[in-house]
Amino acid sequence: MRFDILTIFPGMFDGPLSESILGRAREAGHISVHLHDLRDWAHDRHRTVDDYPFGGGAGMVMKPEPLFEAIEAIASEDPAPLFRVFLSPQGRRLDRALVGELAQQERLLLICGRYEGIDQRVLDHAVDLEVSIGDFVVSGGELPAMLLLDAVARQVPGVLGSEGSLEEESFDGGLLEYPQYTRPAEFNGWTVPEVLLSGNHAAIAAWRRAQRLERTVDRRPDLLPHADLTAEERAKLLGDPGFAQVRVGDTIFHVRVAAVAVHEGRVLLHRTASDSIWSLPGGRLRVGERVEEAVRRELREEAEMKNVVAGEVLWVDENFFEARSAQDGPGRGELLRHHEIGVYVAVEVPERFTRRDVFRGRELAGTEHEFALEFRWVAPADLDALDVRPARIVPALRQALAGR
Repeated sequence: MRFDILTIFPGMFDGPLSESILGRAREAGHISVHLHDLRDWAHDRHRTVDDYPFGGGAGMVMKPEPLFEAIEAIASEDPAPLFRVFLSPQGRRLDRALVGELAQQERLLLICGRYEGIDQRVLDHAVDLEVSIGDFVVSGGELPAMLLLDAVARQVPGVLGSEGSLEEESFDGGLLEYPQYTRPAEFNGWTVPEVLLSGNHAAIAAWRRAQRLERTVDRRPDLLPHADLTAEERAKLLGDPGFAQVRVGDTIFHVRVAAVAVHEGRVLLHRTASDSIWSLPGGRLRVGERVEEAVRRELREEAEMKNVVAGEVLWVDENFFEARSAQDGPGRGELLRHHEIGVYVAVEVPERFTRRDVFRGRELAGTEHEFALEFRWVAPADLDALDVRPARIVPALRQALAGR
């Protein structure tokens, strides 16, 4: 994997890149790191890369011309596609999921800002992603770039030597790491837990899992709703058995329910406020939940519908696709393969919802922020004009409409 770093202080990287794991990874050829001094693309004798902000205000802003020239020149150095990252407190928070995504890139360009930031036109036209290391401000992008580089490089095969070193680190599976001990078994009267000396691998694994849960509950309970928990753990810690889904490798298997509401020859569809994709109302099935209960719950949560009558299962459909997983389930936002079982249920909705051609609802499940849903009663003739997902259910919808 190749990293390119664009900065006005390339000397800041000399120590971190030549020592320890990163130094060995570069020597072994697992990663390559190329430093670029932004001032090399400044064309005046003072090598100026900043100027006063339009509209007034304190500080200086990095100019667009040297940045655009530098990014274009760096991209031309290697045929591998260049993913351009700007380190910014306004960006997406760097977490375990994002590190995994960035590690899938062949080549990363880390752009380090200074002063009050960089010209917005660079962000609009030459940056693929802004990344933040936390809700605080540091003097420039160099230190955040070092952190990002180290975190991503650890995911590159061969960098850590033993691939087992990545297993059960803090935040893996959404939990903190268990306590670690080494020799001597007793020091100053403090002893190592006996289970670790027992040689019973099953007992050790159970102890470590319990310690991870205990530490997370004590130190970072905010991680638990999005952690990979068993149904029993989720019920005990959160009072919630969770959704009927499981991750196996890079695939998430899950069950979804969809409501087929038909009224006067039209079917009820919804879309998100920011998307052109339409689908039947519904969502994920919870562990131990009956299908009709799930349908009623989803419509209550999405549209505040009460007294929904769930009838027969009309059809069951398998769906295979690649998408980002929900933030509150396995994967927590990672781009993964999905094997979905869709259960389509006939429902009758309250009369007040049938009197409006269009109405708005809300969506909470698996999202960081609430966003609005638009519901619409759609006639058979209008189905072809909409991007209905999955597309192959459209003939079944037409048949259901004809039958009702």
